[in-house]
Amino acid sequence: MTKIKIVTDSTAGLTPEEVAQYNIHILPLTVEIDGETYDATTIEPEVFMSKMAASKQLPKSSQPAIGTIVNLYEELTADGSEVLSIHLTEKLSGTVLTAQQAADMVDGKVTVIDSDYIARALAFQVIEAAKMAEQGSHTVADILTKIASIRAKTKLYICVVTLENLIKGGRVGRMQGIIGSLLNIKLIAKLQDGALVEEAKIRSKKQTMNYLIDVLKAETKKVKEFNVVHANGLQMAEEIRAQAKEIFHLPEVKLLNADSVISTHAGNGAFAMIYYTE
Repeated sequence: MTKIKIVTDSTAGLTPEEVAQYNIHILPLTVEIDGETYDATTIEPEVFMSKMAASKQLPKSSQPAIGTIVNLYEELTADGSEVLSIHLTEKLSGTVLTAQQAADMVDGKVTVIDSDYIARALAFQVIEAAKMAEQGSHTVADILTKIASIRAKTKLYICVVTLENLIKGGRVGRMQGIIGSLLNIKLIAKLQDGALVEEAKIRSKKQTMNYLIDVLKAETKKVKEFNVVHANGLQMAEEIRAQAKEIFHLPEVKLLNADSVISTHAGNGAFAMIYYTE
């Protein structure tokens, strides 16, 4: 059977250990702060958050250059392998569209997929695809069927402590009316059909935590994996992590730093709870 190689982008937030273990190829997005451009896979989260706090302007994020993607696809397909390239939702970035353009430019077989998600919700699909590819007994069609099932059972809730970055970055989608006096409100949003949708507006940390805990307690299906991602929002992220472990009786809940692209748009103090069910 033809070998399948898995590609994704840096917003998946994969750890170096996961990348090595599952032989996943990463296309890095970049962020520009005060005229300096950084690879989102190499700049340390603490360093990035410090630079963002010190900058007067919102950092600019950029998708991978089409030439970089073409080169990677050509390299990976040179031995006759197929490529499955899974990326963050098109409603938040043009990365997946550029990847499709690149796929059309190479001779090898490349399948490009919009995950409809970002961060660890994207990683869930990528890791499962890589596990199946490693087994060597599955086709791309088999993998697509499996990750579509994971996608349908995935939920991502993000708590944005300050809306300034989200509004400046134009990533609010159906939440465009949230401006002005609401900048002091903590926003809980859900990623739905690839776009951020307002879930609740809350004034205090306690109310925020109570709301999210109620969401978890209302989950009726068995949770297979639960991750928490934060952008300098460790305290609330740790609390959600502890609650999730207790509510769902999970042996492990990963707690991870958000990558620089996500941190740029979510802003300081943001955190997300991301999980999928049976």
